[in-house]
Amino acid sequence: METTIEKYNNLQKEILSYFALKWDGENCETNFRNDVKDFYGFEKKFGWNILLNAFYVIDDTEYAKKSFIEFDLQGPSRHKDIGERYLRLYGLLNATYQQKLAVENLLEIHKVNDKKDFIKKLSEIELIIIRNKIGAHSANFISTSNDSEHKFDVYEISRPKLQRGEISLLRNQKDFESYGIEKSINEFNKLVEEILSIVIGKVIKKIFNNQGKFFKEYQMINEIRNGAMEVNGNLIKFTTK
Repeated sequence: METTIEKYNNLQKEILSYFALKWDGENCETNFRNDVKDFYGFEKKFGWNILLNAFYVIDDTEYAKKSFIEFDLQGPSRHKDIGERYLRLYGLLNATYQQKLAVENLLEIHKVNDKKDFIKKLSEIELIIIRNKIGAHSANFISTSNDSEHKFDVYEISRPKLQRGEISLLRNQKDFESYGIEKSINEFNKLVEEILSIVIGKVIKKIFNNQGKFFKEYQMINEIRNGAMEVNGNLIKFTTK
């Protein structure tokens, strides 16, 4: 099933494909990257490379997140293997970090007004903090806690709890921190969806003046993001009393 993030990402790719199909290479006075730069209003022609990379990274990392949501730590094989659980946890955390970087790149090349605020939110969201604590800096996480006795903290994953499918971290060999990974993924997804909606909304307004099929598709995805369901191309909205 296609996620909302995938829907937004596919819409971005459709817009680029629209430009590519219309581009006349034989009569072009410059080159493809220069014309992409002008089409989107990028500062530099390398914006095309960053844009294309973001599309691929978001696609790839969505596969990782979807697999984790469906099969959790144990994976589709259902083997009771602790190594598999570590691999899937580390893989999920670093996949989401790569998605974070790709989304930040989109904020940058499209010059979104609240770019700094969104980057701050992405850096402070729980899933990224968990990644920093155990997926990147488990041996030297820069401490901001008042009770830390050193300039950095050290973190370990509780192996017995990981075997039971739970995420619990041991900080400095004395304090436990427990996390609900699925809840953290959902919070991260909502923020990414919000950012992608703003980025694509800016593109569609600038290039298409909020007209045409891309704008209609964009509106439909926004409705789905807000709880509507798509059935045979039609939207079903739910109202709450």
